[in-house]
Amino acid sequence: MALAETDTDPNTAYQTVSQLSQALEGSYRDLQSQVARLRGELAAARRERVRQLEERARLSARLGQIMEALPGGVIELDGERRVRAANPAAVELLGEDPTGRDWRVAGAALAGASARGGEATLPSGRRLSVSTRALDGGGEIVLLTDVTEAALLRQMVERHQRLATLGEMAARLAHDVRTPLAAALLYASRLGVDGVADEGRRDLAAKVVGRLRHLEGLVADMLAFARGGGGSLARCDVSALLESAAQSLASRIAGEARLTIATRAPGLAVRGNPEALVGAIVNLATNALDAAGPSGRVEIEAAAADGWAEIRVRDDGPGVPAALRERIFEPFYTTRSHGTGLGLAVVRSVGLAHGGSVDLEDTPSGASFRMRLPALGADA
Repeated sequence: MALAETDTDPNTAYQTVSQLSQALEGSYRDLQSQVARLRGELAAARRERVRQLEERARLSARLGQIMEALPGGVIELDGERRVRAANPAAVELLGEDPTGRDWRVAGAALAGASARGGEATLPSGRRLSVSTRALDGGGEIVLLTDVTEAALLRQMVERHQRLATLGEMAARLAHDVRTPLAAALLYASRLGVDGVADEGRRDLAAKVVGRLRHLEGLVADMLAFARGGGGSLARCDVSALLESAAQSLASRIAGEARLTIATRAPGLAVRGNPEALVGAIVNLATNALDAAGPSGRVEIEAAAADGWAEIRVRDDGPGVPAALRERIFEPFYTTRSHGTGLGLAVVRSVGLAHGGSVDLEDTPSGASFRMRLPALGADA
């Protein structure tokens, strides 16, 4: 059997190869063009990346310089409240570098200050304003600002205001002093009258002493109001303050009246003037005993709350009318015929001088006064 032969036209084959060759050359040129374009884009992206890295490096260096130069303290905490970094101002304010330490230990002297958005006093006597801000992704920034001079200026302004108030009320004070003084002079003059029995003389002597004690209390309140609770500051154990107050109040408890003291936070301490603080507690308790009456109940309680030391004085008396809740802290305002009107003003000025506050709480019955003072850490 014979095989069929297929004839191939050489021109047709040449044209086909030529067309394929041209197509391959075109594809190669396109590929070269795309490679060149991609290389250009890659080079541009690389240059942009380098520029961004250089810009970030410059920005980081600039931020570092700013952090170094900031007059305020800046501390970065991680999610576990350990110190990642602290600028030189923070190290200077704290007296040591807290980097790597647990902030609850390194910043114990500032405990609670950031939570209450207020100020704290360091063992060195410096007064710092403390605030915190949360960071995205966890952690916090703690900002420390030295407000020692501002606090001193504030105290000076407050003292001048108190002195101005004293000056404005000079006539009232003269009357308050003259009345018990005149009574004391009258009783004393009768002591020398012939024919007065011994029992009568003792009664007159007791009245003289009572009027003089009233004068002594008035002068003490005036001086305390003028000072505003200032003086040397020291670490004060709150339980010891309450014990001292109880000893001072022992002679003032009469009849069936009862005074109880409770400390809910053993070891609670504050930095302040112990004499001024005890005087403020005694003042509050004395008012409470007078309000509660001869068979009343008065309780003094100390507790810790969010970095604060809270001292409450409660009584089961008639309470304070709503219309008088703010006026009772005004200097020389009193609803008692024998009152000086300085007691609660002195207490509030003592609280403010110690970086705290004094207020009247809402209670269903009786009255409850609360003094809040910045609490100290265990190692402060």
